Amino acid sequence: MLELSIIHEDNNILVVDKKEGVVMHPFDFSSEETLLDSVIKYAPEILSIDNPKKLQDGRTINLGGIVHKLDRDTSGVVVFAKNNNTFMELSSQFKNHTTKKIYVAEVNGVIEKDMFTVNAPLAREKKSYRQSVAPINFRGELKQAITHVNVLRRFKDKTIVELVPETGRTHQLRAHMAHVGHPIAGDKLYGTSTTERLMLHAKTISFILGNKTFTYTSKTPIAFGV
Repeated sequence: MLELSIIHEDNNILVVDKKEGVVMHPFDFSSEETLLDSVIKYAPEILSIDNPKKLQDGRTINLGGIVHKLDRDTSGVVVFAKNNNTFMELSSQFKNHTTKKIYVAEVNGVIEKDMFTVNAPLAREKKSYRQSVAPINFRGELKQAITHVNVLRRFKDKTIVELVPETGRTHQLRAHMAHVGHPIAGDKLYGTSTTERLMLHAKTISFILGNKTFTYTSKTPIAFGV
């Protein structure tokens, strides 16, 4: 069983520091251990929340208190709801993009501007899992996607940036940074694998519960150099 690194816990939420390389929950035709498995063992009450997902292999799994997700190779802060009222309140905020999330990333190349915004709609390519900026052939619908970029530190051939998504599309940060010519280091799907891991870390998350704002932070790994 994966060892949980707990940032915060109370009667309503469980906040976990996710490691890179760990998948959030079971997926199609897979039996590997997931973060959800460990969370259920630690806090089985999250399964009291009815949050079903049907997989292509015919299974229907209960995602329980999962209100948002990180990619397998992204590390950082993840929030789980522990009861239905909290689940409904947080799910609404994530759906409406009223939470605030701050990521740290290492990107290829040197970015000259100190800050800028990428406002580029995304859709999934028909024959790929990739998200693309205004692709000609795509499935689903073209969705607005906005990312604010702030430079933290420049090196000879790379830049450490803070990424603040205003929207929450799948692979948004990875697709947007590739679109501006600075793919995230280690991104095999949108760039080239130049590092051992995808250099993307979910540093901070803020949301409202019961009219009070809560903010939780995961320490940025040393490998990022900030």
